[in-house]
Amino acid sequence: MLRGLLTLFIAFQFMNACAQEWEFGLQGGSSGYMGDLNPENPLAFNDWSAAASVKYNLDHTWGLRGNFAYANVFAYDGYSRFEQRRNRNLGFFGAVKEAALLVDFNFFKWLPQRGRIVYTPYIFAGIGGVRFNPKRYVSDQSGAIHTAILRDWQTEYDRLYNSTPYGRYAVSIPFGAGFKYNLRGSWSVGIELGYRLTLTDYLDDVSGNYGTFPPKKIDPGIWRALAYGNSPNAQPGSQRGDGRPYDSFMTIGITLSYTIFKGGCPEWQ
Repeated sequence: MLRGLLTLFIAFQFMNACAQEWEFGLQGGSSGYMGDLNPENPLAFNDWSAAASVKYNLDHTWGLRGNFAYANVFAYDGYSRFEQRRNRNLGFFGAVKEAALLVDFNFFKWLPQRGRIVYTPYIFAGIGGVRFNPKRYVSDQSGAIHTAILRDWQTEYDRLYNSTPYGRYAVSIPFGAGFKYNLRGSWSVGIELGYRLTLTDYLDDVSGNYGTFPPKKIDPGIWRALAYGNSPNAQPGSQRGDGRPYDSFMTIGITLSYTIFKGGCPEWQ
């Protein structure tokens, strides 16, 4: 009896060691944004993104993944299908950087190199943090083109409430789905779609109401162009954003991963 229990314990430990796997991944693809300048199209992928990840597989189904994503995003009213927004002509561009901890769930047992099933769809969700810094090109009185950091221009400044610039960091809630296929041995490829809800409404520099000229030494003409666009009839205090509290960004791309097995486990048939 004792020998049998000892044998079962050793076998369990062996199987557990085999199940513990590290997985390193890279991703490259396209990025998009949703917010006050694109409130209606969740498939507006128009720039590029990249990501790197380190994943620890708790077993063949669940895994913990540390993920770093870089996404270039932009949007301009001039591309809108609505004439009112085209006439307004606000816009931005910039990079969003995210570090996140994700939980992955595989629908099939994921056994690279060892199992008969060599592919699996999966879903993921987690929590992270983003850094963002929206910008826009602007011309001065001489016609020279400059890159304006929109946060520094306080485009929604309200002297009544003594507004301060918004922060460059925010919490993000990433979630999405993917599919991966084991090529051979430790190498696998796949595709992944991810959305990130950010707990900020300033990825695009547009949130609340049209502001008043801030008490700082800046060019009033440039400030007006950045804050109001081509909206000569807009008044301070009138609505500038779309009324929703948060912006988001999304990525879709091809993934390449390499799995390292612990314990020197033999191949499973």
